Amino acid sequence: MSDVTFEKVSPIGDTNIRALPVCALGPAIAYYTRVLGFTVVVKTDKSAVLSRDSAEIVLEVNDADPGQASCYFAVSDVEALHAEYSAMGIEPSPLRIDDYGGKRIQVFFAKEPYGVCFCFGQEISE
Repeated sequence: MSDVTFEKVSPIGDTNIRALPVCALGPAIAYYTRVLGFTVVVKTDKSAVLSRDSAEIVLEVNDADPGQASCYFAVSDVEALHAEYSAMGIEPSPLRIDDYGGKRIQVFFAKEPYGVCFCFGQEISE
């Protein structure tokens, strides 16, 4: 994994980042740890707390639709993370600049194979 730091995680829309829906816990944990660089903090039969740096999420087998879940990760180097994920075959969207809350943020999107959509971004200093 790279030296990119995950600084925080925020829900997009009504997603609960403390109960990100997954259909099967084992394959989802494998993807989040091996591909996205998370570490398992705690695991039960139905959920797992995962962290990467200052970002913590909870994967949970529940009735919610993974295809309707989205979250935003603020990262220390969005370009490096984009290159890393591209090299791993994740196929992230092109980098772009969005204006959000009066801030300019360079972002890209990626979807995990189980349906959850991620936005990764870094605030651009003027």
